[in-house]
Amino acid sequence: MNTTMVQTVAATTSAVPSGARETAPARVAMFDLDGTLVDSPRAIVEAFAAAFEAMGLAPRDPEDVRATIGLPLEQAFGKLLGVPHDDPSVADGVARYQEAFRTLILPRARSLVFPGVPEGLAELRRRGVVVTVATSKFHASADALLTAAGLRDHITTLVGADDVTHPKPHPESGLLILGRLGARPEHAVMVGDTTHDLKMAAAAGLASVAVTYGVHERSALEAVSPTYVADTFARAVEQILTVLAADDGPADARTVEDLLDDDTHHIEFNGHLTNHVKHAVVALAGLGVDPGRIRAYHDNYIAFTPYGCRVEPARPPQRVIDDGNWLEFLGRREDFAAYCAFFDRRERELGMAGLLRHYVPRLLAGWAGALQHATIHLGWALDAGNRRMTIEGIAYLAFAYVDCHPERALPSDAPGTDLPGDSLLRIARHWEENQPRLGAWVEDLVDGRSDGIHPELLRSGLQYRIARMLGEGHPLMHETPSWITAQDPDTSWDQLAHLVTVLYLTEPGDFLLLHLVTALHAMRHIADALPAEERRRAVACYWTGVLGVLFSRGHFVAPAKLTAIDSLFDGALDDPDDPRWAREWDWHIARAVEEEEEHNTKLVYVMRELWHRSGGRSVYRVAAGQFTTTPELPATFEHPPAA
Repeated sequence: MNTTMVQTVAATTSAVPSGARETAPARVAMFDLDGTLVDSPRAIVEAFAAAFEAMGLAPRDPEDVRATIGLPLEQAFGKLLGVPHDDPSVADGVARYQEAFRTLILPRARSLVFPGVPEGLAELRRRGVVVTVATSKFHASADALLTAAGLRDHITTLVGADDVTHPKPHPESGLLILGRLGARPEHAVMVGDTTHDLKMAAAAGLASVAVTYGVHERSALEAVSPTYVADTFARAVEQILTVLAADDGPADARTVEDLLDDDTHHIEFNGHLTNHVKHAVVALAGLGVDPGRIRAYHDNYIAFTPYGCRVEPARPPQRVIDDGNWLEFLGRREDFAAYCAFFDRRERELGMAGLLRHYVPRLLAGWAGALQHATIHLGWALDAGNRRMTIEGIAYLAFAYVDCHPERALPSDAPGTDLPGDSLLRIARHWEENQPRLGAWVEDLVDGRSDGIHPELLRSGLQYRIARMLGEGHPLMHETPSWITAQDPDTSWDQLAHLVTVLYLTEPGDFLLLHLVTALHAMRHIADALPAEERRRAVACYWTGVLGVLFSRGHFVAPAKLTAIDSLFDGALDDPDDPRWAREWDWHIARAVEEEEEHNTKLVYVMRELWHRSGGRSVYRVAAGQFTTTPELPATFEHPPAA
């Protein structure tokens, strides 16, 4: 979902039929890198020459080298050397090239940026277009070049040759970006300087803009029928906006943005209860609910939350937080407003992408704090593309930080744990075999006190149990299964989404299990905004935190039940085009809109997103109807808040 999140629909009191209800689509501009954003072809020729010289070979004709630009390095070296891609000389050439890239290209990257590129990318972002890059460079090299060129902060999603099985001109790169953003081909455009870019666009169903100032001649570009041809980057931006019909968004979308931009309420109320209202706004907008109905939902929550008390007004900052002291206050639940002011200043200096990449990796280990609501706030803000909410989410992560101690992680060689479900089943069997002892251990642990846990969490009960468990840990919580390190994070997220949904169906309505579902949606968005090397770490932190939550309850799902429900939905698929399922989703949405408990709107939103993403897996449709109820506050709430 992008900043323009909703379009006007007829209903004013409930969700409307699926045929009339659509979220405003994410509008996506995809760019090639070399020859499109950065004038690197000449430097690339020099880097190839340096690589061949280091290999003891004569340099190739510069025109032959230029003809390979746009291909993955292995293909380029194979073609220039006249050998298969798996020949050892190709790997040697790639390594030599990468060294030359670091020494010849990166130091002068800023001088290689084409005229108008920084201004054009900034204008696209201002107009609500999501800026992405699909390149034949390796991800790390592309990331380094964009950073050195001063362009990385504009880029929301980056896909390199090593992120896909089939690089350009195959459509996989473009389709991967669309999948990550939940966008459709008809609302995206690819911009490139080679026929590889334009063929990828055509195969993926995208509009395309061919720029003539790069590698391939105009005649070659026009031969593959791009949607537009541009002689300058500024002209390309105009054509992108024409294709996407980009504007500042309809008035109703701005109404939703106004709700997300609001900074007049504190992030918590009655001590430690999280102000969830912006999460509900994101979910309702994503479900296509009428903006007037969303505002009514918002205002009702502000006046009288499901807990029977009002949301509290914002508190002024009491101190100045800066880069020198921001880590001193992690988890101390002090001065949320000062954290917001700090991250707001830093975003203006670094850009949003730079802010996320600089600070969020340090905060990942604290993702389970505030019953995962800080993570949900940040991830759902990124889903919505809202600046203010994103800053609040980072601030809330720092404010409510509860460490899951990833430094304790050790590789696991346990057999038969190649998938997340296998790993959880192994732990469930361990619990079943040791239930009395483990249950008693948990209760003894949570009955104790720890100076490292804020006293306000004692009033929560649940938050205190989780904080104690994460602080103490258990060997099974800190094992790193092979699937975390061996497979692509996107695959892990897909598998984890199925697993936590099955887990929720073992105890439908369970508040803690529902949080794991909505937090996964958030963590995935957060991970996508981080450098490649941090994305697998995000998966690992999520896994440790999930186990900490499950251990903290003092009981564990029965392995037989977990297996039975997983088997029940194994391979079960709905046809997304079948009108029966559209009607069922309408019913789920209509119920959610009428629920005061906003977790149910979030449940339906996440389940529908997963249902579409998975091609209609039935488990998500079924789970969407398993609503929760607002839990009763424990007796500890008879005492006043500690903060």
